Amino acid sequence: MLVFGIRYLNGFVAASEPDDLEKAEWPPHPGRIFMALAAAHFQTGADPGERAALRWLDGSERGGEISVPHIVAPKALLRDTVTSYVPVNDEPIWKPAKPKQKPPPPLQSVPGIMRVRNPRSFARAWLDNDTAWLMWPNLDPPEDCRQVLEGLCAKVTRIGHSSSMVQMWLANGEKIDEPNWLPDDEHATIRLRIAGPGTLDYLEQEYNARAVEDYAKLKVAAETASGNKLRKTAKQRIEQVYGNRPPPQQRPRLSLYQGYARADARSNEIIKPGSVFSLHVITLQLEPDNSSYRELDLSNTLTIVARLRESIISHSNSETGRVRAILSGHDGDDKPLREPHLAFLPLAFTGHEHADGHLLGLGLALPADVIRDERRAVLRVIAQVRQLKLGPLGVWRLMTVTESRPPWNLRPETWTAYPEGATQWSTVTPIAFDRHPKAKNKADQQSELAGMIAESCERTGLPRPREVIITPVSVHLGAPPAHAFPRIQRKDGSERRHSHAILVFDEPVCGPVLIGAGRFRGYGVCRPMDGVHVS
Repeated sequence: MLVFGIRYLNGFVAASEPDDLEKAEWPPHPGRIFMALAAAHFQTGADPGERAALRWLDGSERGGEISVPHIVAPKALLRDTVTSYVPVNDEPIWKPAKPKQKPPPPLQSVPGIMRVRNPRSFARAWLDNDTAWLMWPNLDPPEDCRQVLEGLCAKVTRIGHSSSMVQMWLANGEKIDEPNWLPDDEHATIRLRIAGPGTLDYLEQEYNARAVEDYAKLKVAAETASGNKLRKTAKQRIEQVYGNRPPPQQRPRLSLYQGYARADARSNEIIKPGSVFSLHVITLQLEPDNSSYRELDLSNTLTIVARLRESIISHSNSETGRVRAILSGHDGDDKPLREPHLAFLPLAFTGHEHADGHLLGLGLALPADVIRDERRAVLRVIAQVRQLKLGPLGVWRLMTVTESRPPWNLRPETWTAYPEGATQWSTVTPIAFDRHPKAKNKADQQSELAGMIAESCERTGLPRPREVIITPVSVHLGAPPAHAFPRIQRKDGSERRHSHAILVFDEPVCGPVLIGAGRFRGYGVCRPMDGVHVS
């Protein structure tokens, strides 16, 4: 086994997500750890033995094998992003002297310097434990390679921003907690960058060390060489080879990602009946970015889901037709799919004595039969959506939920009852009916609507409930009554009726339980009543 220990010496991590500089990266991406090792290698002489060890680690020296680590990541408290103003190169604020005007004397030039400051955002997260671990259970490096990696770890002083100071070492016999993040594309809720074969060669190319060093030597020679011929030769080479410009040094961007799932999401085999939707709901947290509202209300579900769906579809153009169909719910001819596709769940603060129904985030449920490559592609698209522009409601950030113990209503199991299941479920958003009831009196209408809901359960792969109770309000504290939700419009302009309901099954079932005509759009979202969380 190969294990890296990483101690964050300041008690926080300062590193940004690669595509969202205002969000702290946690858990640490294995690819970032590899880049820290590579940086230590390049900056301390680029020893050939270290290069060979890093090529072994990225798989280049192991026949192109990709091996990804299990991660032990302590809980992180994401802090608000702080914008600092960082000084750049000095610029004089006095104008060049006229022929008869003397320039300011050297000692007076200090007050005449304007320190131009550019805004920089530094994303940080405070850790409840200062040590993280990356472990490869199936990797066992040769002894000489292990020794080199141990020495290279000792050279790493930071991971991320320069303020994110670390101590890194090769673990040997220490007591380590069980991993809480495991590589698993099927159950993945986050995607982390990893190092694969050729990563070190790519970093070496982007760093461009030889050209940068050669250019620096030529510049020095062009200015300070003892003879005119040497200076002229250096200038000519700078022009011919480099076009009188410094050679490029690119910021590397790793393109290889691995899906990771929480360890507890894979702990039990499914033995309870479930729906056509995957148990492993992807959860995204909502936070105001530029809004006059501190919170969004559950009754705004249709507006928010519609905007999120549009944003996801707009990022899917480069994907296969099958992936676009899963995301949009329409086939290549823009006809609605008959089979399940991506569904949205509003994750609201409900089921607590102080619940007020405000939205904490959004859940995304994929069909249970989506294959691994399709799920990876869907996650890749979803990860590109970082903002929701909601018109009068303002701009809101979407953030992946990565905490080991997130808020109760942001945990998938709260909405799926996984793994035990539940026999009693009640709606948090009302069920939109497939058709208008034909019965004349109220009692018959209630019976007809209950039958519609039972049929809808069967269409989504659930058992037929033993009992369906139509109710104008939700059992779950904090959920608004049905009349507070806007109705879904049909294509002909008419509106669908909707109502809250209680479902009782003969045996425990696992969710997500999404019922009715609005089940893909955030309506008909049910939550288990068994063991309602009230603490």
